[in-house]
Amino acid sequence: MGIKPSIPQSISARSRRNLMTAMKDEAFTYVKLKLFAKAARRHGHTELAELFDRTADHEYLEHFAKVASLAGLTGTDEQNLSHAIQEESFEIDQLYMVFAREALEDGDLEVAGQFSQIRHDEAVHRLAFEEALAYLQTHDLIMGRA
Repeated sequence: MGIKPSIPQSISARSRRNLMTAMKDEAFTYVKLKLFAKAARRHGHTELAELFDRTADHEYLEHFAKVASLAGLTGTDEQNLSHAIQEESFEIDQLYMVFAREALEDGDLEVAGQFSQIRHDEAVHRLAFEEALAYLQTHDLIMGRA
């Protein structure tokens, strides 16, 4: 499942679920449209690529950003790093480990290999986030902000 943002308690449970669904959909649409733009450029359709890019940017800068703000997606840098570490841990320890194993069981070796590579990449990301959090916490102690 991953980490949920700290959605304000004044928002109903149904609206909370809808905010999470909307963010996931907007994020997926953004990335998908960026990939479509890349493909259109590769096919020599520059104007089409620009249309995909403009629409993707709108999905992110307008839709996702506004919904994320309502959902209270971000917090302090320390909170954001902690959430990122938890999310990466979920992806490493559960999501991609299971996906790689299941793909291997199904004989989908290329898919299993890709999931294993992503899992490795997520471990690198988690380590970087852990180091950044340790640095921030140490720096805050030194600067007297703890």
